[in-house]
Amino acid sequence: MQRFKLAAIAVLLPLAAVALSSSIAIAAPGARGVEQVRVIVAYKDGQRGNAERALAMSGAEVHHDFASRRGYAATVPAAALEGLSRNPAFDYVEEDAKRYPLAQTKPYGIVNVQADQVSDSAAGNTTVCIIDSGIDRAHEDHAGNKLAGEYDSGTGNWYTDESSHGTHVAGTIAAVSNTSGVVGVLPGQTVNLWIVKVFGADGWAYSSSLVAALDKCVQKKTAGTNLVINMSLGGSLKSRFEETSFASAYTNKNVLSVAAAGNDGTSRNSYPASYSSVISVAAVDSQNVRASFSQYNSQVELAAPGVAVLSTVPTGSVSTASVTAGSLTPAAEPMDGSLRASTGNTGIVNCGIGDRACADAGGKICLIQRGTVSFSDKVLNCSAGGGVAAIIYNNEAGALYGTLGSVSTTIPSVGISAADGAAVLAQLTTSSTGSVAVTASDYNYAYFDGTSMASPHVAGVAALVWSQKPTCTNAQIRAALGAYALDIAPAGRDVYTGYGLVQASNTLAKLGAGCGGTSGGGGTKPGKGK
Repeated sequence: MQRFKLAAIAVLLPLAAVALSSSIAIAAPGARGVEQVRVIVAYKDGQRGNAERALAMSGAEVHHDFASRRGYAATVPAAALEGLSRNPAFDYVEEDAKRYPLAQTKPYGIVNVQADQVSDSAAGNTTVCIIDSGIDRAHEDHAGNKLAGEYDSGTGNWYTDESSHGTHVAGTIAAVSNTSGVVGVLPGQTVNLWIVKVFGADGWAYSSSLVAALDKCVQKKTAGTNLVINMSLGGSLKSRFEETSFASAYTNKNVLSVAAAGNDGTSRNSYPASYSSVISVAAVDSQNVRASFSQYNSQVELAAPGVAVLSTVPTGSVSTASVTAGSLTPAAEPMDGSLRASTGNTGIVNCGIGDRACADAGGKICLIQRGTVSFSDKVLNCSAGGGVAAIIYNNEAGALYGTLGSVSTTIPSVGISAADGAAVLAQLTTSSTGSVAVTASDYNYAYFDGTSMASPHVAGVAALVWSQKPTCTNAQIRAALGAYALDIAPAGRDVYTGYGLVQASNTLAKLGAGCGGTSGGGGTKPGKGK
């Protein structure tokens, strides 16, 4: 149950080393069309004048003059590096190393559901069981969490995640509050996380596997603790066996189950979300407007952020891209599923819309316009003509985030905006050259879309509220979440966003010292009561 895309964020390209004793690194070609590198040059005592002349002759752009320290910070042509490093006026030449802010981002969803207004210090009495594709437990925002799971012979180790989906979901629930990355609804490393892996690399599972996962979750529920289950998954076929299993967990085991409403953008039910014993969660954007892909029906109970949700993904799973084309360096996004590779400097050829093998692409980069055929077909047609990389430019305003789906391709492929594509096309000549690189990013976070991203917001808030009201029943917590949700137009409960946007702080404030009743709010679903 997923509709998502990876987006490269805060892209930082590694520098390629140059063989000099000063260990300077060369940057990618700059906007001026020549390779540039930013360096610090330290000159010897009495050599200031000679140092200035050497820099001027090299075509350097000086950024800082450190007269008291006998040095300059400057950007110089890469071709001048060797000469500068051997100039007797200089003591040494080194890369002007980058420094980055050590900070973390608070995703808008955490703010919108008021999770940042409620302490999770008591969450040790609560377990959130995440039924998904596993988790990267070594991720910097998960390594400090109270994580556990078990090996499954069908899907593998719970602490690996081949699709990124489970790690992203877990980040929304409990990404750690530290100096980097993001924070989750429960960031204090107090909540217990139990990971049940039902999805392997193929990305699907049976209804029976989901019931088996439910049993594994319930088995980990100990006396005096409360259990919330998150399921960012689903399907259109109803299962009687599955329905009775979740009903039993809800009625007899005091378990609160939460699931994604679905991403078809239709009124069709999705299961397990549409069972009466499960909270069905719709997706809204940062402005609390329902996402166009979010399914709508009478079973939708609550809404939560599900558009452009920033969260954790497995280490090394995000790619970043760079493109040069003559004097241009357009912003590029890697195609989801693209081969990671670099072309070096080579020719660029216009391949139109890429609906057939590009006859002139031998050894060159294909420039292709979006439209008519799929991205994967465009890339395959480029490689069929001998192309070494594909640059696909948008046919509407904005950056191009494309996916190759399950199609295997053998060349790197990237997307650029329509404006950048037109600029590259305008300067193409028989001698035009450029480069394409798709590499691993060291930023292990990504934006995903989907009700899969909305569901963990609700599961997290349910756990957060329940941790402060541990004697309340699952039905009372469920009713409170619905009763005190932020209503979203149209007024009252509706098929699009249910009772509205889940709210952590408001729910606790309204509950006061008690647990409230089970009537009203989200206690049951219309027309589905027992």
